[in-house]
Amino acid sequence: MCIKTKKTKQLGMNPSTASSRLKKELLYSLAKKLKINWCYQCGNEIETAKRITVEHKTPWLDSSDPAKLFFDLNNIAFSHSSCNYSAARARAIAIECPSTAAYRRGCRCEECKAAKSEYRKNRLKFKY
Repeated sequence: MCIKTKKTKQLGMNPSTASSRLKKELLYSLAKKLKINWCYQCGNEIETAKRITVEHKTPWLDSSDPAKLFFDLNNIAFSHSSCNYSAARARAIAIECPSTAAYRRGCRCEECKAAKSEYRKNRLKFKY
């Protein structure tokens, strides 16, 4: 029996799938311990490992230096999977206003400013 077949049989899934799940659980566990398990898009707490994704704040694809932007840790945040995927789809269309996402993309209407302010208050309330 080859090693991959043996691992698959013992884990009940493909070893690469198991490894990905383990890394996601570890990432979530560390984010939660550091109290940084907050969604970049909506500002709400990410409550389970299944919902956490790594988000690039500034899209790297088709940028002037994709590799640099992709690996820039200052360009990384966490988001709910649904928020991350919605944001990716929304880049092709207008972002709904008011929202913190619209504020991040440059809208400075009073409602977006208020949404951003509320987001910051909620983040500070749960820090440390």
